[in-house]
Amino acid sequence: MNINVKGLWQCCKAVVGPMRESGGGSIINISSLAAVFGLPYGLDYVASKAAVIGMTRGMARELGKDRIRVNAVAPSAVMTEGTEEFFGAKFDKAKQVIAAGQLIQRNLQPTDLTGTIIYLASDSSAFVTGQTHMVDGGSWFL
Repeated sequence: MNINVKGLWQCCKAVVGPMRESGGGSIINISSLAAVFGLPYGLDYVASKAAVIGMTRGMARELGKDRIRVNAVAPSAVMTEGTEEFFGAKFDKAKQVIAAGQLIQRNLQPTDLTGTIIYLASDSSAFVTGQTHMVDGGSWFL
C-alpha cells in the first residue's frame, strides 16, 4: 500500500502543479490485471492495484479541467525478476498456466507495454482519460 497507493499518489501530486502551469499533460498509472481478475494469496496486492484504478478515475475527473489526462495500464503477470520471486519454485508452472489462460498464449514481456504507454503519453490519445488499458493477451475483457 505504501508503494502502490501512497507512492503513486505522491508522484501524481508532485507533477500536477507543473502540468497545470504548462497547460496539461498525461499521467499514466500502473495497475494490474489482479485488480479485476483477483489473485489468491495476494490480497494486499489486489487491493492496492484496485486502488490505483480508483485513483486514476478520480484524478481524471478532478484534473480534466486542467487538460491533464489520467489513465492506467493494467498488465497481466509481466515476466520480471519480481514475478519470478513471487512464484518461487512454481514459476515455470505459473508461466504455463498464465499463457494458457490468454488468447495470445505467451508470457507478457516488459517491452509488450511500450506501445500502450507511448500511445497514452502521446497526442494520439488526446481525448482519452480515466481509462484502464488491459495489456494481458486477452485474458480479461472490461
